[in-house]
Amino acid sequence: TPRQTGRQRLVLAGCGLALPALLAATLLRPAAERLGRFDNLRLILVESAPLTAQVVTLSANFGLQEAASDPSGAVDEPAQEQARAAGGALHFEGRSMLLVTIDALRADHVGAYGYARKVTPSFDALASRGSLFEHAYCPTPHTSYSITSLLTGKYMRPLLLQGAGEDSDTWAGLLRTYGYHTAAFYPPAVFFIDHSRFESFAKRALDFEYRWVEFAEGEKRLAQVREYLASAPRDKPLFLWVHLFGPHEPYEAHPGLDFGDRDVDRYDSEVAAADATLGQLVTLMETRDPGAVTIVSADHGEEFGDHGGRYHGSSVYEEQVRVPLLVVGPGVKAQRITEVVQTIDLLPSVLGALGVPRPPRIRGRDLGQLLSGARASGPGTAFAETDEQALYAEGNLRLVCARRLGACKLFDLEKDRGQTRDAGPDHPDALARMREKQRELAASHGRYEQSGLRAEGKGWPAAILRGAGGDGDAAEEIAALLDDADAAIRRKAAELLFELRRKETAPALRLALGRAEDETVRRFAALALTRLGDGAPLTVELLSSPELQLRRLAALALGETGDKRGEELLIAWWRDEKARDFQRSRELLEVLGALRSKDAVVPLMQSLPDVRLRPYIAQALGKIREEAAAGALLHALADERMQSTRVALATALTDLDAGPALATPLVRFLGVPDPMPGGLALAQRAKILEHIGGPSGRDRARLTRDANLGVKLTVTIPPGGNGKGVRLLVRVKNAGTAAGTLLFARGVDAAAPVKRANNPTLPRLPVIDESQALRLSVPPSNEPLELAARLPDSFGARAALRASFLLYAERGIDVETLALVPLSDELPPPPPKPW
Repeated sequence: TPRQTGRQRLVLAGCGLALPALLAATLLRPAAERLGRFDNLRLILVESAPLTAQVVTLSANFGLQEAASDPSGAVDEPAQEQARAAGGALHFEGRSMLLVTIDALRADHVGAYGYARKVTPSFDALASRGSLFEHAYCPTPHTSYSITSLLTGKYMRPLLLQGAGEDSDTWAGLLRTYGYHTAAFYPPAVFFIDHSRFESFAKRALDFEYRWVEFAEGEKRLAQVREYLASAPRDKPLFLWVHLFGPHEPYEAHPGLDFGDRDVDRYDSEVAAADATLGQLVTLMETRDPGAVTIVSADHGEEFGDHGGRYHGSSVYEEQVRVPLLVVGPGVKAQRITEVVQTIDLLPSVLGALGVPRPPRIRGRDLGQLLSGARASGPGTAFAETDEQALYAEGNLRLVCARRLGACKLFDLEKDRGQTRDAGPDHPDALARMREKQRELAASHGRYEQSGLRAEGKGWPAAILRGAGGDGDAAEEIAALLDDADAAIRRKAAELLFELRRKETAPALRLALGRAEDETVRRFAALALTRLGDGAPLTVELLSSPELQLRRLAALALGETGDKRGEELLIAWWRDEKARDFQRSRELLEVLGALRSKDAVVPLMQSLPDVRLRPYIAQALGKIREEAAAGALLHALADERMQSTRVALATALTDLDAGPALATPLVRFLGVPDPMPGGLALAQRAKILEHIGGPSGRDRARLTRDANLGVKLTVTIPPGGNGKGVRLLVRVKNAGTAAGTLLFARGVDAAAPVKRANNPTLPRLPVIDESQALRLSVPPSNEPLELAARLPDSFGARAALRASFLLYAERGIDVETLALVPLSDELPPPPPKPW
């Protein structure tokens, strides 16, 4: 064909000449397996040469059936074929490629997407030269899953949960096969989350022939890339991938890029630094190879309280899963594309532009037509998920579902960009249709895989695939499979029902327990019923099973009902880190906390260095209420950088009645640029308000009773801080429908003449020096809010100062408490890890 390069024709000719050797190789099972996994070669041989097609077919007789023949999925096969044929609009043959991924870069903090702060001039300039996707989504807001998904063109999280996908073709591996040199520069953190699931990818270095794995940013990383480009052979085009880790927490302000001292300000400084590096990377690549293709994206976004969370990995709302995506290259139109796309679409798009056969296991679609300027064929779709949530995006609509509960909300971004109002009642048909599409997509994961969850060489039913990914809505369909004729399916169904813990499956589980002949089915039915609170004597018997895993699961199920007979097994399981993943670890912590297991305190304290599990460990220790844990928790809190974890540690210390000891770190973390959420409520619970700059008990009573009339308070500001000022924190609720006003004043003489305030809803006020007055706007809220504001320097308030203040609250505003704390610097970032 006109698209076929001389190199590809040579490959086909070579395949014909090498037929005898290939046939001999397939006579051995290991060689056949290797051939079976080599998707591109299989596709060339099957479609291009009848004789070699017979050889490839022989390899399937060794148990390597073509994944595409798996009947278990629900993806529309004609639509898949149509999507595969949609490419051909771009021609990247012989072009070098630069792929830059920027960690934790949310799209709405990029100038080209409308961000007011000028932090991304390099990206914005590049965007004027290529195609900018306005609605691009990562598949999982965790670096490990997102990067491997991007570089394999498939949803890796559900596959790895099934035990499939580790043998996936990668971007680098495919391009090496088709005549590219490949090089990668990335930090070890790329495989931090659930590292055991990524061992294959980590050991293979994602199939890059040259790789530099180190925490390096800015000029240090540029020097490494510059050195490589200077020495890299020029006999082939180059595929270069650079992952810039800077915007990931902890956020650090860079010299000359100072936007403020809050977390979001320092995050923007990190983004600006990464953008500067991006600009230099593009210059380096285009200087070496003019006309090189440049692709820029991110692994996920970052949340700053948009939906009550921080950082990433916890939700599938826009701030965490919508990412920037930009493609610049020959034939790529300078344009903005509104159609919904996914980062897993990049690999098939590049393969299409190179004329490279598409591996049948790739799930993304070829965006070649869109990139070349063709009109969109539809609104576009995307899928994303976390442990708890799943997103299905289509056009302006976003379906967000709680995976295990099966509860969903629908958001219309055209009318509600912040995703604050459920539009499901307004679009019932769209809600039902999108839920069904999401189920179909969840059922299709693994359909094209050759390993993982497979029952005697056959594909799993769609419900099994959905349940393996954590879809609670599949539970009833899975329960119906307890009567399936296939024993492997019955067993897998029982195992999944144990994990999903859905009450509606109890009748089917009781039937299976009573009449199933398969011992595995009976055991898991008993375990599942016990988790549902419907005890089964067989579960107790399993505590003595010769199989360690059954003993552990029995202890877990019993522990969840308050039965402590398996406590020692649970503690031993906790000590065995390699035997539990993140989800199971959280379940163990919940049980050990609920059982108030004193023997678990020491091993839990020893596990506090685990960054990801630390907040859940703190919660468990708080429930156990062993005073001996207070020291370890205080030590951890003193050095804790993560806001959400600070709250968990402080809450646990409050549960342990460690109030006085909590005062010092609480003052510190209420004084940092982003004060610890809920800090005043914690101080109230811990009975230490006076120790953190709050009023005495008598004054608090007056505050809550008389704030609408005006209350004079005497407060002692605690020592410490950085000497740069004092912050006022107020816990308040506004039951009205509009914003109200709080007035906080210094230097007021209550006996002085009064005047009418400008705001007629306020009471008659004493004469106030406006230079020493602070007015706070209180938004309406049904729940208490904690507001913070820096006192003006004119107040003259400094650390360790005892002073009198006057507070007035507009009618309808209830003031619960307040505190004054000295401003503090945020904890410095940890030193770089040695390479």
